[in-house]
Amino acid sequence: MRKKRKIKGKRLLLAGAGLAAIVAPLAVALTHPANLLAQAAAPRTPTLQFNVASVRIASDQGILETRPRRSVGRFRWTTQLAYLLGYAYHMEWWRISGDTSTFGSIYEIEATMNPQATEDQTRLMLRSLLIDRFKMAIHRETREADGWALTVAKGGPKIQEASEGELPPLPDWMQGRSADPARMEGLVVAGLPAKGVGVITGRRVTMLQLTETLQRLLSTAVLDQTGLPGKYYFALRYAREDDPDVPYPNLFGAIRELGLRLDRHKGPVEMLVLDHIEKIPTEN
Repeated sequence: MRKKRKIKGKRLLLAGAGLAAIVAPLAVALTHPANLLAQAAAPRTPTLQFNVASVRIASDQGILETRPRRSVGRFRWTTQLAYLLGYAYHMEWWRISGDTSTFGSIYEIEATMNPQATEDQTRLMLRSLLIDRFKMAIHRETREADGWALTVAKGGPKIQEASEGELPPLPDWMQGRSADPARMEGLVVAGLPAKGVGVITGRRVTMLQLTETLQRLLSTAVLDQTGLPGKYYFALRYAREDDPDVPYPNLFGAIRELGLRLDRHKGPVEMLVLDHIEKIPTEN
């Protein structure tokens, strides 16, 4: 669900720290002459690119969109580099570090592409655009990070497994004239229906999709260790803050009501490190 936000005060600034995990034997193997020859001889996959793309600094630096506008053959987005990178590499902002000094500016992107392009192909096109117009250089690192593991609670899961031909009704906070259960299939949607209240609705989705949403809400790693292989329907409502007037449990309590639980976990997480990125994009 695309949202527009009014920006006040400080811009979004992402900071990261840590050391690269360098595995010497792997580096030696990759630079061995025989392997270099094999890499040179291997056919290269063509780089996916937008047909035509315009990138410029937005004239209004007070409003941004948190999701792109995709229609048949077109891609539009007014947002910050943090959101562009997160979408392009399918990563949450807390997994991006390095040269983030340009993340305060808001850019306008308008592009055309193959109308048959998938979501994953669109992400690859945006990567190419960032590298070309912002002279972006990146590398990936694996770091140890504190986070959470989603597991099944004692008593088993209390969520409805999806079956063919079945379309359960939407929860009450999504009812209305525009409510369309069919359009929600395959999505996990998080919302803020009232002050101090958060909701998460999953419609025929995997546990991996749920953990991706929890990662965004908790701003840390969440691993799927439920062992549940299917697709499910679920809906939960939780208190976002300690407020006696909000009659719902916190997020962790709401997860337990689904027959699931979040346990502390520490493990390796892949990070995206920006080595360089320009503030002013090259001309269109």
